[in-house]
Amino acid sequence: MADVRSFTARPLSKQARSDHKDAFRVYLSSSSLAGLRLRADDLCTLSSAEGAPKTAIAWTAVENIQGTVVQTSKTLQECYGIKVGEKLGITRIDGKLENINTVVLTDVSDPEKIERYGSISAEDRGHWEWALEFPLLKCEVLAKGLTFELELKGHRRSFKIVNIHAENSFSSRTIFRFTNTTKISIGTEIEEAPQASAELRVKSTGLGGLDRQQPRHPSFGPKGTGKTSLLQQIEKAGWRQVFNVNSASLGRSTSESEVKLRNMFQEAARSQPSVIIIDQLDFIAPKKTSLDSQSLSSVLCQSLDAIRDSSILVVAATRHPNNVDDALRTPHRLGTEIEIQIPTAQDRAEILRALRGPASGGLTDELVELLAEKTHGYVGADLFALLQLICRKARQRQMLEQGPLDLPAIQTLSISESADAEEGAEGENLAVELNIREVDIWASLQEIRPTAMREVFLETPKVRWTDIGGQHDIKRRLQQAVERPLKHPERMKRLNVKSKKGVLLYGPPGCSKTLTVKALATEAGLNFLAVKGAEILSMYVGESERSLREIFRKARAARPSIIFFDEIDAIAARRSSSSQGGVNVLTTLLNEMDGIEELRNVLVVAATNKPDVLDPALMRPGRLDNILYIGPPDFEARKEILRIWTSKSVIHEDVDLDELATLTEGYSGAELVSICETAGDAALDDEEETLQEQEIQNKHFEYALSQVRRQITADVIASYENWRDSHK
Repeated sequence: MADVRSFTARPLSKQARSDHKDAFRVYLSSSSLAGLRLRADDLCTLSSAEGAPKTAIAWTAVENIQGTVVQTSKTLQECYGIKVGEKLGITRIDGKLENINTVVLTDVSDPEKIERYGSISAEDRGHWEWALEFPLLKCEVLAKGLTFELELKGHRRSFKIVNIHAENSFSSRTIFRFTNTTKISIGTEIEEAPQASAELRVKSTGLGGLDRQQPRHPSFGPKGTGKTSLLQQIEKAGWRQVFNVNSASLGRSTSESEVKLRNMFQEAARSQPSVIIIDQLDFIAPKKTSLDSQSLSSVLCQSLDAIRDSSILVVAATRHPNNVDDALRTPHRLGTEIEIQIPTAQDRAEILRALRGPASGGLTDELVELLAEKTHGYVGADLFALLQLICRKARQRQMLEQGPLDLPAIQTLSISESADAEEGAEGENLAVELNIREVDIWASLQEIRPTAMREVFLETPKVRWTDIGGQHDIKRRLQQAVERPLKHPERMKRLNVKSKKGVLLYGPPGCSKTLTVKALATEAGLNFLAVKGAEILSMYVGESERSLREIFRKARAARPSIIFFDEIDAIAARRSSSSQGGVNVLTTLLNEMDGIEELRNVLVVAATNKPDVLDPALMRPGRLDNILYIGPPDFEARKEILRIWTSKSVIHEDVDLDELATLTEGYSGAELVSICETAGDAALDDEEETLQEQEIQNKHFEYALSQVRRQITADVIASYENWRDSHK
């Protein structure tokens, strides 16, 4: 706690101003002001042996006074009950004077004057209130007990301030600022500022998906998950006073910040029950990495220890809890830590309903459930932005459908507005209800990406299962690996079956391994991180491992998600004594997959053309243990691939796909597509020669077959099958 210096109260040697402009100034020597870290016009607190602390304004003494003396006006002494010679403790407080909403005065004129002229009538009260505005505005700083004299209509009256209603009804300060908007009331008492609620409770109004965290105070979580919203609800729980600590409220230098922080805790101790809210704790009190690094951790620790037995709640929030000084993360300081995670599907539905409000506003419960299911990795802030975009797209679509004629106003979805707003009877018939459709949702989902994925900004693959011919067994097994943990977790728990962590796809080049993974991500609606193995490798020591850890961090933040490692053999080759760099990368990969931190709702899919060079440790249970062979397509698969391609082109009726599928035995899927495109190029050549539209005919496919050679030999197939048999 900061030292409280003691001063002896002395009267002013000069005559005080009659307008009370300087009534609440306390005059100190320059050295005393410097010792208290005060400047002229700063607010300070006067503490005496008896009575509650009072607020005053520090000022530089005009005359030379001792460093242990404080000069006060007679008006301040009378209002605060301070006696000359009394010992006063003075400390600095931060902030500015709060503005007054309403000031209440009463007539304290001499009884003989009141008897002679009578009490102020209701008709005359407005005139006196208007006349009082000038002296009060000239005085500017007001406190209870301050008296004013005013002459009007030939007689003088005295008025005393009996109540002040400021903007912050829970303020513990005793002086306030009169402004041009302040209302004056004579003889009409208003309610005293309400005391702190007997029951401090955080209301859940407007919060969705935070039921588990609301009874306690939050500590950390990713960006946009609702930490700030929850802190705002804590502020409204009924405290006598709320103190916010952030980088803007602290000083520029470390010493100034320490003084401000101590003063906040002292002020909170005088205003119990109170709450201190600290945002970005990792920035204010980070771990010290060197002797020169700046941190307010020691001051926070001292202040927290000093208020241990008081009615003060300290709530801190951070995105990076591991960057906070460990001294604060102890049971008797910031002892309760709560992680606000990426919301689940159920949480997302609650958030959407909270944003929508009780009225549907065009967003039905069915659409809410659809949105909640398709927004994996979205946090509350993402959902808010998504709803806004959906409303705009729905409104634009309706305007286009109705035409450019005189259109009535279209009501937009009421997001985070009061549900109790009254509807205008006259304007009710002029509005058209916003009609949100699935097409608006799908279009908006393509533009609003999850916060956790914006740093990598990967487009969700636009590949469907129907774009891939054959491989039906592979598709089924991949769907099971992804959909079971998401759709049927209770069944898996009942049978004690854990979800698959990794899938290895191997086979000859061009057999749709990469295309299959893209279709998996699209159909499942998961966030998709695609990584080429060779791109991770770096010549700098430790850079490859850091990149790999960052990929898994992003995938965890945006879960459920898929990490796809193409050409996994580049980073997971068999370990040897001569490949130390590759060993470190492989070790990092293994640790991320089954290390201390469990990998939940993140599926790792890897693809390779060289399974024989992979390290055996990568294919042990709990890693890439679901090994799937994707070989060249069989007859039915080849016919399906040809049908998918030709359905989007113009093919002559004489072309027999069955015959073409027979002629292309042993070709990979990529080679089949190449044959079709080469045949299309041949048809384009004919169009340019004849200047007439052409269909793709048998002769074009015959030409293509002569140009595209089969790359997969019987020996290649045999080598893959031998490797498969050895790993069964």
